[in-house]
Amino acid sequence: MEVKNVQKYVTSKLMVDNEQIGVYKKYAGVKARPGVAGEKIATILRDGHPEVDPQHPEVVSAGDWVVTNPSGEQYKISGEKFQKRYDVKAGPDKDGIYRPIASPIVAMQIHEDITIYVPWGENGALIPQNLRAGSYLNVTDVNDIYGIAENEFYETYAPCDKEGVFQDAKLRERFEQAEFAPSDVKEDL
Repeated sequence: MEVKNVQKYVTSKLMVDNEQIGVYKKYAGVKARPGVAGEKIATILRDGHPEVDPQHPEVVSAGDWVVTNPSGEQYKISGEKFQKRYDVKAGPDKDGIYRPIASPIVAMQIHEDITIYVPWGENGALIPQNLRAGSYLNVTDVNDIYGIAENEFYETYAPCDKEGVFQDAKLRERFEQAEFAPSDVKEDL
């Protein structure tokens, strides 16, 4: 299904009581490199699904980074966002991995195949992002909603509280966090 207005789509879905929405934080590190202006990136998932296909690729601008998640899919991110989400000062570890320092996100799981339009094309042009049922929409910023495929989401994000403290005790230990404090996200939206 083609979704022309993703904000309206999300709002309509949030009216349904059983929608899965929660707070998550990235725990997985990524490989990354400075992008080359004009470079084209087609996000192909591990299973071959073209989330952003070669016919409508992301186009890298000066200052963007090209990120490769643990499952291998690539995407571009602005230099500003990259510095907010990853420990650039520490640099990559011996394996070339940048550690995440991102803030929590609010994400909603979708239950149908949809195509949304994201401003990742040349000069910010809208390009289609093809999401399958089970994917998540990052709805933290209603002006910057984008999708994350289900398997890739689970391999990189984990539930947390509003402060970014992970539910999982092993992740709390790994990131040297205090105790998890559950919260009801829907009340805050």
